[in-house]
Amino acid sequence: MLTLVGALCVMAATVGSFGEVRLAMHRRTIELLAWLGAVRLLQSEMSYGLTPLPRLCVLISRQVGGVVGEFWAVLADGLAERTDAHLPLLWAEGINCCRRRWHLRADDIAVLDELGYGLGGSGLHNQRRMLALAEERLVRLADDAAAEYSRLARLLTGLGWCGGLILVCLWI
Repeated sequence: MLTLVGALCVMAATVGSFGEVRLAMHRRTIELLAWLGAVRLLQSEMSYGLTPLPRLCVLISRQVGGVVGEFWAVLADGLAERTDAHLPLLWAEGINCCRRRWHLRADDIAVLDELGYGLGGSGLHNQRRMLALAEERLVRLADDAAAEYSRLARLLTGLGWCGGLILVCLWI
């Protein structure tokens, strides 16, 4: 009886471990899509609205929600508290503060770093071009992440079950 309970625990641990990897891949896709939504909202407000940036950050935070929304809330707080601070500096501080909870890779973060560096530092035309470039890159990254997830999700589930069965067979 104890062997059966141990075997079930081993199976649950291996299936759960590979399930966490699969879930992290799915969350990366969701976070990239949230960033894409935030960039699109930023583009539309920059083109058609006259919303002040701190208020716009709060609006984006509410719209995208989740861990990406937390970044925009931190940025809004930083803009409200430190009116003399440079936007790229606040952006970098916000990314460093929030990135531990994200499931993004280094190349995803690099796109976000470049986005923050270009905001507020040049004219409206250059900022629009920079936002369009960031949107294009985020679309490509989100598509790649979704394709990777769809390609590997079933494989990771199967590896969890097979790995658990192998461990149980080796143990018994």
